[in-house]
Amino acid sequence: MKSFKEKVALALPGPASVIGPIIIHNTLMKFYTDMIGLDAKFYGYIYLIYSIWNAINDPLLGAYIDKMPFNRKRGKYAYLMKVTAPTMLVSIFFMLLSSPSWSDWLIFWVLLAELFVFDTAYTVYSVAYQSYFLLAAPDKEERVDVEVIRTYIGNVLGAITTIIPTLLLVGDGNRALVIPIFSFVILVNAGMYFVALRGIKDHASLYETTVAPEHKNIRDIWVDVKRIILSKPFLTYLLFYIIARGAIGFYFTPFLYFMDSVIGTNGVVATLADVIPGIIMLILLPFAGRMIKKHGAKLITLLSFIPAVLGFSSLLFITEGWQAVISYCFIVFALNVIQTAGVVLNGELIDYDEMQTGTRKTGLYGGLFALLTTSLTGLQATIFSNIISHYGYDGTLKVQSARAILGIRIGAGLVPIILCVIGFIPMALFPIGKTLEKEISDFNVSARNAGKHDEKEGETA
Repeated sequence: MKSFKEKVALALPGPASVIGPIIIHNTLMKFYTDMIGLDAKFYGYIYLIYSIWNAINDPLLGAYIDKMPFNRKRGKYAYLMKVTAPTMLVSIFFMLLSSPSWSDWLIFWVLLAELFVFDTAYTVYSVAYQSYFLLAAPDKEERVDVEVIRTYIGNVLGAITTIIPTLLLVGDGNRALVIPIFSFVILVNAGMYFVALRGIKDHASLYETTVAPEHKNIRDIWVDVKRIILSKPFLTYLLFYIIARGAIGFYFTPFLYFMDSVIGTNGVVATLADVIPGIIMLILLPFAGRMIKKHGAKLITLLSFIPAVLGFSSLLFITEGWQAVISYCFIVFALNVIQTAGVVLNGELIDYDEMQTGTRKTGLYGGLFALLTTSLTGLQATIFSNIISHYGYDGTLKVQSARAILGIRIGAGLVPIILCVIGFIPMALFPIGKTLEKEISDFNVSARNAGKHDEKEGETA
């Protein structure tokens, strides 16, 4: 069992990478509609194309990473993370430089190109980190512990990052400060990457304990992709992730519009409505982690739908800032419980496939789920942006029409409720329950430890 210090070191590269997606997926739409003057529907089109790009490149990148040999001089997963981190930082900075004087179509193409660069780098980084994490923490309990640490650190960093848009993009905040403050955040993020990745080392034993993938060409990759997608564990988890997890995860961008135009509050109240739920969630998260270990990730995920639906339902009628605090406490807690349980569920798909096939395809699975992580957020953004555009939202107005406010309520509350109800069904059909979960965890620990034992015997001989 790893020490607490080792778990923290293993957790750090994850939170270091949360700031970029927070800026892009939670803040950028509000920034572009209200400060740059881009029509919300154009932003929706960008995310639709962005999703198609993900569908093309993510599984291929994952399979390519699987196929890459371990280089004893520069390593593999740690090396990939260190190369892609600067690329992400530069691309995010350039996203802040679009000008209101540009035409909608020029903004469209420039932002789309910048998102392409960011997504490619982020996919490689996230696949490399997930692959490294699953090898370095083969035990279910260790994975839950590391995820709880990641959630604590990530939510602190996320809260600091989201304070900026809640203070500056809601109410009468000073919007001229958005670009310089986010530029400073990017510099701080660079320092975080340096600290997090400096401690990550590529040990040859991690790679020598795994079974090499059998991919020889593109055809082999697509044969495996088809088999994986049609398998019941992957298919049910995929549908759950697309429908329900995507809807619950995409709450913060609608939150900005909701607090600004529906509640009509100032940046301080919006910040409290963002920070207080996060603090309460962090207090309760260790209890949720223990419940996941005790009762299994599937059951706890299903139970977390209850607070999620309660929170989104309340957005259809609340009118006060203090009410929004309560609503988002339910939503944020449900999201983080699902996210913590998801580390176990996602890892089980890879481990279970190795049990059945004798080969480990971490990169291919990681590529498919990196596809979901970004493109499904894009799908939710496309739905929300088109709803508020259809209902007449105009970011240049200080006060929105009653019809536009109704559109925000529908996009922020009703749509997630519908998707949660639908997404509950595939999660209920997910075949890996508590018993099989224990078998998979035992197999994975045994496989990693057996490889280390063989390596030590080889060194002794």
